[in-house]
Amino acid sequence: MGVQEEKEKARLQQAFGDMVDELQLWREEHAQASLDEIAAQVTPRRRALMGEVVAALARQHGSGVVVEGLRREECGQALEYKGEPVRAVEHYLEGEIALRRAYYHCPQCEAGIFPPG
Repeated sequence: MGVQEEKEKARLQQAFGDMVDELQLWREEHAQASLDEIAAQVTPRRRALMGEVVAALARQHGSGVVVEGLRREECGQALEYKGEPVRAVEHYLEGEIALRRAYYHCPQCEAGIFPPG
C-alpha cells in the first residue's frame, strides 16, 4: 500500500471514529430513543461514510487522466481533456458519492466521458 492509500485509510478511520463519537453523544442526549430512531440517525451517516469509502476505492488506481491518444469509440475523434470536476454518482446502496475524475469531451459529437467509463 502506497503513502496516498495509507493517508486515505487514516482519514477514513478518523471519519469513522468521528461518526461513532457523534452518534454516542446523540444517544446520550436521547436515552428514550427507539431502535428505529437510532437507525434513523445511523443510516444517513453510514451511507455518507460508505460513499467516501466507495469513492476512495474508485480513485485508488487513478483519476482517469490519460496523457494522450484517448479517442471516442463511436466516432473515432480524439477527445479533449477538460479537467477533473467532481461528479455526483447516486449508488442504490450507499447513496450519493462524490468522485473527482478526469473529464474528456468530443468536439465532433459533443459527448463527454469520465474514464474508464
